[in-house]
Amino acid sequence: MTPPPAPRLLLNLRDGTPVLLRMFTPADRAAVQEAFRRLSLDSHYYRFWTQHRELPDSLLTRFLNPEPGLHETWAVLDPALPDEPGQGGGSFWRLENEPWRAEISFTVADEVQHRGVGSLLLALLWVRAREVGIAEFFGVVLPDNYTVLDWFRALGARVTLHGGQYVFELELEESKLKPTPTTERFKQRLREVEAALTEAQD
Repeated sequence: MTPPPAPRLLLNLRDGTPVLLRMFTPADRAAVQEAFRRLSLDSHYYRFWTQHRELPDSLLTRFLNPEPGLHETWAVLDPALPDEPGQGGGSFWRLENEPWRAEISFTVADEVQHRGVGSLLLALLWVRAREVGIAEFFGVVLPDNYTVLDWFRALGARVTLHGGQYVFELELEESKLKPTPTTERFKQRLREVEAALTEAQD
């Protein structure tokens, strides 16, 4: 299934701050490296399980060369400074042997955490993945990353322990989300993303 072209979306965080969402490109290499250098040690550790401040070149190259429908990495940026290090990024990576599943990951800049950047990225990845036939997201989380674990549990994800790390699995079906305030806020994000994508593709 051929995905639609990647658009540029203008949306707002929960507090009304406008943000630009677009897919990363190879031209973003320096900005992405700088964004990761600015992360706190804790943020870097929970995302990459290491406190080294540089991204491996092989991983950075994968981030910056998306294949729409197979793996996509999206940035959340300041619309007034679209070439500066962003506020966050999120990816999905479709499995070759289980193409109905995709691994997801997120990075949110320390200064904008708890303002809805992660929820906005998850909503965008959800809608994009559904368009190409992906039915489930999963991710691997360190056992003391309570923020992410609590978030996905509140959405209704299955969370299991494997080899010292937790694995969450989230079906991309709204009817299977857990009825919680977190889910209600997330559904609103889904509606906003769907409307923005429809407008961008018209």
